Amino acid sequence: MPRFNVGKTLWGCICVLALLAITAQSWAAIEFFGTAKIKPTYYTNFDFNDDTNDAPIANEGGLTKGEQIRAELRLGWKASGEKWKIKMIAEADVQYEKDTADRSYYVGATKEAQPNSGAEFGIERVELLYKFLPQLELETGWDIRFLDIQSGGLLYGDDHPFFGFRGKLSDTTKYELLYIPIQNRVSLATDPMESSEANDWRVYSLKVGQKFGGMTVSPILALSDNDSMNAEVLYYGVEAVGKIGMFKPSFEILCADGEFDDAAGGADISAFAFYAGVEATVNKAFNPYVAFRYTSGDDDASDDDVEGWIGIVDIGRFSGLMGMDGGILGEDLSQSYGATLYSYSPERTSKNHVYGGISNRGSGDNPGQKIVAFGTKGDLSELVPNLTYKTQAFFIWYDETDNLANVANPAKSVDDYAGTSFDLQLKYAFSKEFSVDYIFSTFIPGQGMEDQLDSDDNAYVNMLTLAWSY
Repeated sequence: MPRFNVGKTLWGCICVLALLAITAQSWAAIEFFGTAKIKPTYYTNFDFNDDTNDAPIANEGGLTKGEQIRAELRLGWKASGEKWKIKMIAEADVQYEKDTADRSYYVGATKEAQPNSGAEFGIERVELLYKFLPQLELETGWDIRFLDIQSGGLLYGDDHPFFGFRGKLSDTTKYELLYIPIQNRVSLATDPMESSEANDWRVYSLKVGQKFGGMTVSPILALSDNDSMNAEVLYYGVEAVGKIGMFKPSFEILCADGEFDDAAGGADISAFAFYAGVEATVNKAFNPYVAFRYTSGDDDASDDDVEGWIGIVDIGRFSGLMGMDGGILGEDLSQSYGATLYSYSPERTSKNHVYGGISNRGSGDNPGQKIVAFGTKGDLSELVPNLTYKTQAFFIWYDETDNLANVANPAKSVDDYAGTSFDLQLKYAFSKEFSVDYIFSTFIPGQGMEDQLDSDDNAYVNMLTLAWSY
């Protein structure tokens, strides 16, 4: 029979048990979570013309049009200690089709200029935090960061990479200082010896929040060093959000001051934007709001004054009162109205003086906009248990129309009324883990859209979301 060393065996068992205990503690510190959203969707007439086929529409799953089903699948995990936090979320955001389901790869084949159409899965969001002091917390990763999403979403909100610090300077004062390397790349296809910054786009921002009773007032400063478009822009302004009694006011005013360098013509950038809104918490079922959103437009594309507002990333789709994830104005209307995914501003009506915006393709010669919005939301549980809603109407004008072409009547200027949009969202929660919501949204073209397109058919979004969370 084999001989056992009782002491060594006992010590080995103790070591194994200690290792299991340590491992178990590590496991216990990690929390897994996730969401799975399936979105059967139908897009109609994004060119406002029943008689033509829509151009491809970009959404989070790629290029699509007409009827489609998009899947947004997320698996996350997080851990934390006394001074540190880690969060990571892996995501696949794809259209329902064979290539996606089979993760197909065909040698030499491409889809949307990409060689592997079925492998879109990776770490979508990362947040890494360490708090040295209440006044000094290190933050980095590529999670959601924003400057004004709680108000009008005119300037910036996205999940670009970031590195920065934030903290509480007192019970009423906080700050956040961010470095956002949106692009940091070298193009060997052009000149490998070119400047190391030729294709870069970096943003530096500072936001300070000061509480005054029920309101928080926040000065905002951001420098967009957009070397890839030869433009440097300083954004500055102030945001205020809060609650006073039954009212929830929000406000922001922002200015943009910059220039294109000599290689891009040396044009001066001078634009501004404004937002104000207020929501009234009347009761559980009825919380109406009114809001006004303004972005300056350019009145002469041939001069060196670039006056159409372009934010770093317009995030109107997810902004405070006016935001709706699936409302038509936040979808890709670049083929007609000029606003692209997430953006409410008509920033792609021109291809001149391009800098900033979604994918760095906004034009400073855009016409700007004025939106008057009315809406309400609430909980209808007293009528139907677990049912909530939101509905809103936008009345949309251009700020300037000189750079827009009247196709229907070339002898006349384009009318400044762009159109009216209407959104209705109904959500029913079967449980904490499963819900269904439906969005009906339409854009009714005004005379301004009819002048440019020589057509007047309504555009529609019908979107159903089946959401599992765990």
